[in-house]
Amino acid sequence: MLIKNRKRAVCRGVLSLLFVFALSALTVLSPLVRAEESPKYTWKDVTVPGDDEFREAIISPDGSKLFILREDANTGDMKLLISADNGVSWNSFAMPDSANRLLVNTDGSKMIVNGRRGEKSFYMSTDGGRNWVKSNNIDPSNNHLFMSPDGSTLARCGDDGETPPLYVSIDDGQTWTQKGNICPERVLDGGKMIAIDGTPSVVKRSDDYGLTWTDAGTHVVYDTTLMSISTDGNSLFNGRKISLDGGASWESIPAEVPIQKVGDYITQTGVSDDGKKLFVYVRPAVMDVSNLPYIVMSVDGGKTWTSRGDNEAGFGSVYSSSSASRMFAMFYNMTTGASYYRLATLPTPPPVTPGSTGSGAAGTVASSTGSTSATPGQKPGKASGRLAETGTSTWMVGGLAAVAVAAGALVLRKRL
Repeated sequence: MLIKNRKRAVCRGVLSLLFVFALSALTVLSPLVRAEESPKYTWKDVTVPGDDEFREAIISPDGSKLFILREDANTGDMKLLISADNGVSWNSFAMPDSANRLLVNTDGSKMIVNGRRGEKSFYMSTDGGRNWVKSNNIDPSNNHLFMSPDGSTLARCGDDGETPPLYVSIDDGQTWTQKGNICPERVLDGGKMIAIDGTPSVVKRSDDYGLTWTDAGTHVVYDTTLMSISTDGNSLFNGRKISLDGGASWESIPAEVPIQKVGDYITQTGVSDDGKKLFVYVRPAVMDVSNLPYIVMSVDGGKTWTSRGDNEAGFGSVYSSSSASRMFAMFYNMTTGASYYRLATLPTPPPVTPGSTGSGAAGTVASSTGSTSATPGQKPGKASGRLAETGTSTWMVGGLAAVAVAAGALVLRKRL
């Protein structure tokens, strides 16, 4: 009996040490596992019917719809193309003359455009672009429009986007109320706005539809021309520094954006609501067939960066959903002058369920709940089950929890 008790004590001691060591190993290895399993964007060409001249292209904040505003080269008629199936098919709608600056709400159900330059009007559609209602009560010199993601708030200020005063409407533009003298960079939901104001520039925020403004922090913002602001206003990125608290504090990104050649420069940036997904559009100092623009992306807040894979045969713009899990890019071919389009999609990790080994693509690990049930023919309490290549498995052995960690070829396991 004494010998058995000693064996049990030794066994429990070994299992306890194994448990502590395994947890330590998991902590060390998990960043490597996540890095190896970082999801990658998948790019595909998008075919758009017709050869009209390109004017604008955007993606709805929720990523469900693609929009292209084009002009017939012969007649000058404007048309709007909308796809709800990743560019497989398109619906075409007639647009008001000289429509410009297309804005859409989160799911793309509400859209607004400016009218002809100098025209005292803007247009709104709430039925997917089939019909457009004209609003005639705005100052033509004050028609730089903004719309909140939920579509409930419209704002307008000077034609150059900087000239005060600021006017706000919460009834789809039927009536306008003059607010403060700062033009926002982005209008948010619930009467909130964010602006970059002054010289040197400071991030300012408003919670009362732009009537009053307060500095988000004491940090001065540089490279404001490259500033991107997430749809919810919490994340800001300028290609070198990032803020995850609405501009109150700033940090340098963990790893600099990789530039292919000296002299290449960033022309556009983008940031997701959670600040983890970033992209930059880079142009070479001198463009030719061997020096073309390229897109560089990060899915881990700037710790690592990946290229799109091949350079673009021209120049253009990149448009992102709020989560940056989808990007819609438009380019001009330098040789032919024709526009072409590409869609990038980031795979969505499968949902984590109790007892699973993790979410796979995102590298998130979930622990099982530790069951004392045994497989047929196995004594209760014995170890059962196999480990996936990555993950944590927990089971009960003699009343103690034993943890096995596997990463690549490393497996820590104790059998009784």
